[in-house]
Amino acid sequence: MSQDSCTVGLGPQSGNYHVEIRNHLSHDTILKVGCKSGGGDLGDHWIVNGQRFTVGFHNDKCVSTEYWCKLSWGSKSSHGGNYRFFSCEESFLKFCNFQDCSWKVRDDGIYLHDMHGLKDVKYYDWES
Repeated sequence: MSQDSCTVGLGPQSGNYHVEIRNHLSHDTILKVGCKSGGGDLGDHWIVNGQRFTVGFHNDKCVSTEYWCKLSWGSKSSHGGNYRFFSCEESFLKFCNFQDCSWKVRDDGIYLHDMHGLKDVKYYDWES
């Protein structure tokens, strides 16, 4: 029998979660962020360098919640891709200390802050 990825002992099965995406692209580049989850479309947001986009939500049970975001920038939004910024998978939640997922968007990729190691870890390369 398989177990949920958020089992007792690994972290809370319910509670408040936060996802933060910070623009750290060079040359004052504006980042377009469009996020979706099973609960719907959060719309498009334009984030200037040094600013952030934040999503907060409450889960009664962390089983299948996911947030996917399309990031793009450049002429005609020619750079970027679609990335998963929240998942209830144990390996993912450990990075976020089972509560807060903090991302930094940089020229060379997308970094997730490891709350335990207190460092940013490159999590995604750019798709385009």
